[in-house]
Amino acid sequence: MKVSNLSKYRCPISGEELEIDKSSKIIDGKVEDGFLLSKNTQKKYFIRNGYIDFITPEQEIKGAAFARKYYSGIAKTYDENVHITFELYNENEENVRNRMIDLLELKPNYKVLEVSAGTGKDSELIVKKLSQEGGLWCLDISPDMLVHNIERLRSVRIPTEFIVASACALPFADNSFDALYCFAGVGHFPDMPKGLKEMARVVNPGGKVVFCEKNVPDWLRETNYGKICINNNPMFAEPVPLKHIPVDARNVGVRWINGNVHYVFDYTVGVGEPRGNFDLELPGERGGTFNTRYYGKLEGVTPETKSKALEAQKRTGKSMHKWLDEIISREAEKILHRGTK
Repeated sequence: MKVSNLSKYRCPISGEELEIDKSSKIIDGKVEDGFLLSKNTQKKYFIRNGYIDFITPEQEIKGAAFARKYYSGIAKTYDENVHITFELYNENEENVRNRMIDLLELKPNYKVLEVSAGTGKDSELIVKKLSQEGGLWCLDISPDMLVHNIERLRSVRIPTEFIVASACALPFADNSFDALYCFAGVGHFPDMPKGLKEMARVVNPGGKVVFCEKNVPDWLRETNYGKICINNNPMFAEPVPLKHIPVDARNVGVRWINGNVHYVFDYTVGVGEPRGNFDLELPGERGGTFNTRYYGKLEGVTPETKSKALEAQKRTGKSMHKWLDEIISREAEKILHRGTK
């Protein structure tokens, strides 16, 4: 870990800033061995073997525990067999990966976080798009997978850092990165809504988030093709997480690639929920604004009164909103004025 990058890191439990312990071994501005300390929680996060380990026993739950154990078991042979994920659907692995990475719209100086980075098959493609002013942070829950990534990127000149952590508690400050990428990881998140929210949290407004996971879309569910995929892996039947996309997401896109059985979301990070020009006056007989139609609702009237009101409003030449607003305001003022005498 570069000492100059310390400000990006946070305790995944408390969210507080971290300190480099004085006993840590620092060479040429990099912490080679030691740990980061969280004063409030007294947690120590060790830096060794080229990565920072942020995993705590509390985080090894549900899907996270399964993913950590599963990928640790296949880490040595993962690169030998991952091509099957693409050849099954008559796809070219590098083309598929580059199509997803292109959605990030990377610039050479971008700081990029890759979640579920694994052995680095995507990492080595991402760094090709970055300069020494940029950087790539590779995060995975499995240290056994990540050590292969460290070796794969050892000779690249682009700044890289490696982190073992849960995607549902990213150990970074808000707005730390210019883009975030995650291929085939969200299906193992122990808390998908929280994990997807974390992704948006750590990316600067205006930055891109891209993530992908297995899914047979509805239009293929009743085909033999779709049934065979789901029979092989039940994850193909998991729902598309549209309802879990953060409110910060803007210009959201979703498509199915790699045999049409892997969805890919991409969006630009905004700030909070969108804001509309909802005080804009609307033309027509109804009139009013989006805001008056939402916030200005009163009780209903009888059908007879409604019929009379519609006829009277037409004769005034005013919109229903303007006419009603004037009448109700005028009559309310009369009553309120009498009450003050």
